[in-house]
Amino acid sequence: MTFHPNPAHRQRVQQWAQDLMNRRFYVLDTETTGLGRQDEIVQIGIVDKKGEMVMDKLIKPTIPIPPGASKVHGIYDRHVEDAPNFKDIYTELSKLLAGQTVIAYNMTFDRRMMRQSGDKYALPEIRMNWDCAMRQYARYKGRKTSLGRAVIQEGLQVKDAHNALGDARMTLALIQKMAEENSLVS
Repeated sequence: MTFHPNPAHRQRVQQWAQDLMNRRFYVLDTETTGLGRQDEIVQIGIVDKKGEMVMDKLIKPTIPIPPGASKVHGIYDRHVEDAPNFKDIYTELSKLLAGQTVIAYNMTFDRRMMRQSGDKYALPEIRMNWDCAMRQYARYKGRKTSLGRAVIQEGLQVKDAHNALGDARMTLALIQKMAEENSLVS
């Protein structure tokens, strides 16, 4: 099945990406114990708009990491046994992200995981200005797709997939690609 993006939607997304590149923002990604309502963050990666690492931390969850999750991201209980827990990094994370524009490829998921991980310690939600690169890319391309597939579709390099820092950098590369003037011609 061939999808044809709406040129007006594509143009608006390109403008969104260009505007974003002209201001300060962070790209955030998480790796987790799973996808459910009790799951937590085991890794958080954050880059700035230049792709520089701002944070790359393993986080010790309050529950064991299931083998299925470990198989996806390669993080096992032994990797996080001496890592800080979410409460330990919360102040640093709050100082960094409060009030900032934060982009995630699947914002709904990453925002929920941030909230769930904080809830384990009765921590307040960090107030950020979230935006979703996946939603923007769906408008840009005319269909929703995974980060890896989007990166491949745009001719970008898949590197360190299912690593929070790697996924944050791939999301940034996708935003940069959507911001390009000639990207409307594909």
